Amino acid sequence: MSTSRTELTVNGLEISVYGLTEYKKLNEGSPAAVMFAMHGRTNNKTQMEAVSQVLCSLNGRKGGQQLQRHLLVVTFDHLNHGSRLVDKTRNLGWTKGKNNNPTNGIDQWSMMSAAAQTVSALIDVLEYYLFGPHQQPVEVWGCLGFSMGAHASYITAANGMLFYIYVYIYIIYRFFY
Repeated sequence: MSTSRTELTVNGLEISVYGLTEYKKLNEGSPAAVMFAMHGRTNNKTQMEAVSQVLCSLNGRKGGQQLQRHLLVVTFDHLNHGSRLVDKTRNLGWTKGKNNNPTNGIDQWSMMSAAAQTVSALIDVLEYYLFGPHQQPVEVWGCLGFSMGAHASYITAANGMLFYIYVYIYIIYRFFY
């Protein structure tokens, strides 16, 4: 069974929230957890669809008992990716030839740093957009990412965000072919 995906605009940013429709069927003020899932370089937020669905499939009952919190997963496009794409060349690496980006290092750093800042900005206002002005049911915030999103998750953690969960997955398969 597929988990719901709700598209919202928050702080001028298009985000996808997985599991919100199911959450709204629970008792008002039920405890929630929010996991930010960040995609890798040259991808977009839809890359995180499968992992978001799998994570949200954990909601409900386990061993006959109701789980303590309902998990929501939030995805967004990094700067210069997906719906925010401005210049595809800036997402390329230092590869020699026509696909060369001489400013790759600073481009990647700025995108990862901006993603961490985006998570921080979303935490400040997200509960209002999801639940209304008088509810703050999020008890646990988390962050995961793949490749560039993993680096952004690490920066988010290093910036001292109050998270309980970090998942850092960096894939180096491109170096082997």
